[in-house]
Amino acid sequence: MVNMFSSSWLRPVHSFHALWFLMNGIIFWNTYRQYKGQPQYYYLHQMLGSGLCISRGTGAVLNVSCGLILLPTCKQVATTLRRYCCRLRDDGCGLSRFMRMFLSQAERFHITCAFTVIVASVIHTGAHLVNAVNCSLYYNHRWIEVNIAESPGQDPFQLVFNTLPGITGVLMMLILTLILVTSASWFRTRHFNTFYYSHHFLFGPFLVLLIFHPTSGMLKEQTNWRDHWPGNADNDDRPAPVFTPMKGYTWLYVTIPLVFYLFDWSWRKVSRHQPVNVSRVVVHGPDVIELVVDRWMSHSQPGQYVFLQCPIISGFQWHPFSLSSCCDLTHPGWTVHMKTRGDWCKQLKNLLGTKPPRNDVELYVDGPFASPFSDVINSRTVICIAGGIGFTPFLCVIHNLIRNGWNARPDRLHIVFCVQKAESLLWASPAIDQLIEDAWASPRPDKLEIRLHVTRPDPAARRDDAFSPVEILLSQRYPNLLRRLEYGRPKWKELFTSWQETYSSERVDVFSCGPRELNRQIEQMCRSISNFTLSYESFS
Repeated sequence: MVNMFSSSWLRPVHSFHALWFLMNGIIFWNTYRQYKGQPQYYYLHQMLGSGLCISRGTGAVLNVSCGLILLPTCKQVATTLRRYCCRLRDDGCGLSRFMRMFLSQAERFHITCAFTVIVASVIHTGAHLVNAVNCSLYYNHRWIEVNIAESPGQDPFQLVFNTLPGITGVLMMLILTLILVTSASWFRTRHFNTFYYSHHFLFGPFLVLLIFHPTSGMLKEQTNWRDHWPGNADNDDRPAPVFTPMKGYTWLYVTIPLVFYLFDWSWRKVSRHQPVNVSRVVVHGPDVIELVVDRWMSHSQPGQYVFLQCPIISGFQWHPFSLSSCCDLTHPGWTVHMKTRGDWCKQLKNLLGTKPPRNDVELYVDGPFASPFSDVINSRTVICIAGGIGFTPFLCVIHNLIRNGWNARPDRLHIVFCVQKAESLLWASPAIDQLIEDAWASPRPDKLEIRLHVTRPDPAARRDDAFSPVEILLSQRYPNLLRRLEYGRPKWKELFTSWQETYSSERVDVFSCGPRELNRQIEQMCRSISNFTLSYESFS
């Protein structure tokens, strides 16, 4: 889950949600008023009442939301747009910053659209159930053509389960229920495969049902209302009202986003067609492995991530991993670090961790794709806060500084790395130690500040006269890290107060990646005592 917050960006981010719900409110109200007051819908409204207005209003909201919900899933298009926006940033273009903020909120926008779809669907369904009852109770005996029911007193359940709108509506609600349940965080973390398959294989049928849902022509509008003004006293000289089935325009709202989605999907499908072989596997302790791929990856930058698929394990599953190093002119390969806590990662470790290593294990790569962390190399002052394996995207930033020289951005870099046990530092220790060495050898050693925190130290480490085995190892191999090692949780209030005093007149970008509790603490700090821009990614 990627989120963004800042007091400087708080207004745009929250204003976006306010504008979104305001826009949907306007769409609903205009449609509601149209079906309540327009003469062509007089006889239909006379029969169905407010249920007609509510169902049509929520239907209009659903059309917009179901179309726009596809746009945030176009990852390749979003990455390309972000790359061009970053080029415009130095020109002081306000539009560039707005676009980057919007692209960073893609996942949240997707969730917002989904929330709107669910709420509107429930209201829409309830309104149509009322309509099914009303069209049976208030059958129009004079103008038979406007009726939905075949006869007075027809069972409303027949209208729900024996008609195209009813059948498609019931099926769509079942699909939405499955998607909603499998998308819940408690379900997603325990049954990721079910979440993945339900999301990717159910939304297509949902869109098809959505397009066909309003095409039956059961609702009818009057076409000759100028000659037969509805609601006036009966006049035998007037022509009888003429009713025609109302057309469905849902396909107009869905077509353009669907074209973008299919274009993005095709682009990604072609780019990930060639498999890659892992040239080296490094096992860091019991639960972290490093995969090194000696193959060029175009447009890769720090802060990006890739999707990996291993056909031997599963031909459908794609799992996201942050790049821990990316390609450049001197290093054509790239690496990822992964924590082997899930079934897929454990199976991959068993396949690649054999001795001698297997050469027949191929991976397919989809990406790289941009994330809010991609802005690290475009920021002047950066604070990177990580917990556990969440240090991976910042490791890529460190490699970028080591390879491209000390003049590369960011101009000032503060790193706070929190782990539960000191052993969890070892997989990132070589790069951190090298960065510290380069900082001291550079003309600007004050550019870098690194703080390492062990939140659950061994009992021996708490004693001043004793050293744990990991401390002994760090002192021998990476003495620079041992000097920066602290036990206990960081004192966030003191740290943020100090940073705020130091950068009182500057914009500071804070990037946090780790458990949800860590990110909640950082968000509270940014809300309460600083005006820093915060981007964070949470994992359970």
